[in-house]
Amino acid sequence: MFTERLYLYVGQLYEDKDYYNNLVCPLFSKVFNLKILAHEKKSNSVYGFYICNKEVVKLFIKFGFTNKKTSSVRIPQEIMKSKDKKIWVAFIRGFADCDGCFSLMKRKGKYKLFKLKFNTYPRISIKIISKGMIEDIHLLLAKLNLKHTFGIERKDKANEADAHWIMIRGEKNIEDWMKVIGFNNPSKKIKYEVWKRFGFCPSNSGINERKLFLKGVLKPEDFYEN
Repeated sequence: MFTERLYLYVGQLYEDKDYYNNLVCPLFSKVFNLKILAHEKKSNSVYGFYICNKEVVKLFIKFGFTNKKTSSVRIPQEIMKSKDKKIWVAFIRGFADCDGCFSLMKRKGKYKLFKLKFNTYPRISIKIISKGMIEDIHLLLAKLNLKHTFGIERKDKANEADAHWIMIRGEKNIEDWMKVIGFNNPSKKIKYEVWKRFGFCPSNSGINERKLFLKGVLKPEDFYEN
């Protein structure tokens, strides 16, 4: 959330704690020379921090962030016009770390029992209200030669805005994403590591369970009914 006096940065209460504590807060603290500490807000099931600093807020305004950013925000022109692919990659990675989703689906139809029972099919998705942001990310992904699809999800209710999305699906396309962009968010990285080791990752597991899968303390197949 952003206002002309406040910048609020939040993620999921349990899944994103490592990301905030080990990467986001130290990065913001270093860049802005502030002591940034994240905290829980259980009433909203979020974990994050806020910055009430005029100079920091001015910087975000300069880059195009306003209190209407949900529907109109776009990638800053400094990034879009850059010739440095590392800058494109860093932006997309940071955006996907926060607003992206790495999920694994069960297959339907004429597949082997393993794929029908377990969550094996990988996909990365970004779904937001801003059409412009999705268009900008699409352009950068195309320049990076990363195969993807994009479109719109129409809402039936008058008080709900349409959602715009980008999706990367299938093992090869996911591996291409990981080679070029990857994730810094431990929740997504660990889910990917579980999938690579076991060939699947149960959808009802959290980051702490996934850590235990990798340590051999828990078995991911035990999260499924026989």
